[in-house]
Amino acid sequence: MTSQPTTQLCVWYDGDCPVCRQEVALYSRIDRKQRIAWIDIVALADDELPAGKSRTELLGRFHARKRNGPWQIGVDAFAAIWDQLPVLRRLAFLFRTPGIRQLAELGYRGFLEWQRRHRAQRETAA
Repeated sequence: MTSQPTTQLCVWYDGDCPVCRQEVALYSRIDRKQRIAWIDIVALADDELPAGKSRTELLGRFHARKRNGPWQIGVDAFAAIWDQLPVLRRLAFLFRTPGIRQLAELGYRGFLEWQRRHRAQRETAA
């Protein structure tokens, strides 16, 4: 099994999702010091998945983790990403603020539903 890269934060994302790819590209341009390792879940072999995580689970919600630290999932993963990016760091607290966090979570769940429908369409077309 492949171990987690040694960068400060690892983020697992859906490389088949066009919105996700665009977002990762944007964050990568901002992350000039490469504080974040972006890991395309779709490109991983089964034995390269993180211990205790299935591909389905990782594709179900955004996952981030500092080396050997706790998992940050969903909106918490976005906060972890923003914490690493100087231009967004001061706004990361928004994802941790009651009320705003819940609204962000609702928006994220809506996006996930849209993404699931489009994934099913892509798989049917393939």
